[in-house]
Amino acid sequence: MCPARDPNNLLSNGSVCFLNYDLAYGGTEKVIASLANHFNDSGRKVTILTLSSRNDFKNFIHPEIQIISLNISRIKFLIPSLIRFISMQQFDNFIANVWPLTSLSFVIRIFSRKTRLIYIEHCNLSEQFKKKSLIFKAIQKISIYIFYKFAHLVVSVSKGVRDDLISKGVQPKKIKVIYNPIISKPMVPINSLIKGVQSWMNSSKQKLIAVGELKSQKNFINLVEAIAFAKKDLNLDINLLILGDGEQRESIQNKINSLDLSENIFLAGWVKDPLPYFNLADLFVLSSDYEGFGVVIVEAMSQGLNIVSTDCKSGPSEILLDGSLGVLCKVNDCKSLGGAIDYALKNRIDSTALIRRSKEFSENKIGKLYEEILI
Repeated sequence: MCPARDPNNLLSNGSVCFLNYDLAYGGTEKVIASLANHFNDSGRKVTILTLSSRNDFKNFIHPEIQIISLNISRIKFLIPSLIRFISMQQFDNFIANVWPLTSLSFVIRIFSRKTRLIYIEHCNLSEQFKKKSLIFKAIQKISIYIFYKFAHLVVSVSKGVRDDLISKGVQPKKIKVIYNPIISKPMVPINSLIKGVQSWMNSSKQKLIAVGELKSQKNFINLVEAIAFAKKDLNLDINLLILGDGEQRESIQNKINSLDLSENIFLAGWVKDPLPYFNLADLFVLSSDYEGFGVVIVEAMSQGLNIVSTDCKSGPSEILLDGSLGVLCKVNDCKSLGGAIDYALKNRIDSTALIRRSKEFSENKIGKLYEEILI
């Protein structure tokens, strides 16, 4: 339970408003919820502003934090809605998350001149939008070059994200790298009633776990193929639990079925808290094509779990200290990923070193870094 706020601090600690699409379960949203709780505990008045009303963090966000939805369905409605909102409520600090919400938040500087405007970029935009048209990429780069000048400070969640922002015209002196905080204590127990979880828990095989939205960025198709390679060519006796859901669930399940892996890979859907599941696993695997940071890697490390990750741009290699605290492999290469799994299972890293590293990303430590940039 969060401690009560000290009313004496409210006079000196400025108010904070976060802006994001919603509070659906995800890495960015988890970071916002964690920072919001930290600021609330430090005596700040905190508001979370979203475009839609979805909120998967009701039981985690402190009840004193105000959550307001603009109830808009399209991004083109944001500017007029934001102008109306900011004209009714004033904040000392306004923190916009994720492009294009960041760029569009420039209006805060016009209609609330005393507010400190901070942008947080959570992803490598060049990788995220690499399949878009040249016109889209040009418009994005121009919007970043122009409207990021309105921010007092731009936070990047990794050095890789910082370098990408610089390539798009953001001044290096305006960017500060602050890694994401993690929640390191389990909030919700294991739900053993989920069929996939049950099968995975009861297995005598070595247990692998992966967590994330089932979308192309996370490349679970490559992970399924890596498991097939590891079983057939490397003779590994392994089972994999995937926690998450999304648009690619059917195609991933079809791939599992086509490779005759239905007894080895289990799609369990979303769970409210992955941390207790990590304690039952032998290895965590991240198969993403790109990541801005990779909060789930640090969460797994906080439980002493060994890591295999694709060496995608930005976060993972920084978290794992260029592979000294985990095994890095090629992106979108099932043989490289399968081989990394084999190596990691046979060459364990001391869990105390992993837990020690995870503490560098604690809510308290990262929260203090944010306190230094707020008013």
